[in-house]
Amino acid sequence: MTPTDQFIQLFRGRGDCFGADEGGCVRQPLTREVFSSHLMGDRGIGVYPAVPGNPAFCVWGCSDIDVEDLGAARLLQRTLMAAGVISWVERSRSKGYHVWVFSGAPVPAEAMRNMLLAAHQVADYPAREVNPKQFDVSVTKVGNYVRLPYMGGLLSTPERRVILDGDDNPMPLNVFLADATMTMTDPERIKFLASHYVAPKPTRPAIDFDRLDDEDLEDALRSASPLARVIWKQGPLEGQDRSTALMRLAHVCFRSGITPSMCRAIVIDADKRWGKYHLRGERGLEEINKIVERAYRG
Repeated sequence: MTPTDQFIQLFRGRGDCFGADEGGCVRQPLTREVFSSHLMGDRGIGVYPAVPGNPAFCVWGCSDIDVEDLGAARLLQRTLMAAGVISWVERSRSKGYHVWVFSGAPVPAEAMRNMLLAAHQVADYPAREVNPKQFDVSVTKVGNYVRLPYMGGLLSTPERRVILDGDDNPMPLNVFLADATMTMTDPERIKFLASHYVAPKPTRPAIDFDRLDDEDLEDALRSASPLARVIWKQGPLEGQDRSTALMRLAHVCFRSGITPSMCRAIVIDADKRWGKYHLRGERGLEEINKIVERAYRG
């Protein structure tokens, strides 16, 4: 197998387009000649990793450490190695590093992404840009591409856009290709490690109650849902305490899509009629604010 064919085996992706080195999508087939042109230094390219399918699949993943932090790239590499995954650190085009993982066979794009995200979680290093970024690709939706290393690598070893060896020195293309081809990761291991990724719970920004407007109660009630108005009017259900009813009212207001200011106006008025917090002055208002914040922040 020629170096060009080995390079294609590692970095292949969707074949109906590729990324231009200067930016943008080139709607032309990603042929062997295009790869060869890249390796000869005539035309740098990027490849879209996720190939449309059911599910979309890929053969490589890449995490972008977009700051000059080789230590972080090596940390992620060691984390992957501890899990049985060989990865490769590239000094990228202008700054930062790419950490590449190659699969021995096509693997679901979502699994490759989640495996890298899981490695970031174990390494406790934020995942700013992990590819594939998308796995809901189609004929028209191509996702994001990654610029490939070794532009001109058949002629000489570049200083940037090149894989680094264990001593942080640039690896010649033929050495990298031989090593990477022999150490591709089993797709089943990628899937197994991907199953350990824990997606973070979405968070909502904190509410600055000092900046909330004092909403008109009638306007707030008109904007709220019918259920919110029923709870506001009828009060706690039989056997239900007032604090639970206020909490339910705030959650229903949130689901109505009204602003926190409107919600607070409704809850404050309900509290005055139900007799829970309004007699406590500032401390009572703080309790109302906590109820609204819990409803809007989850």
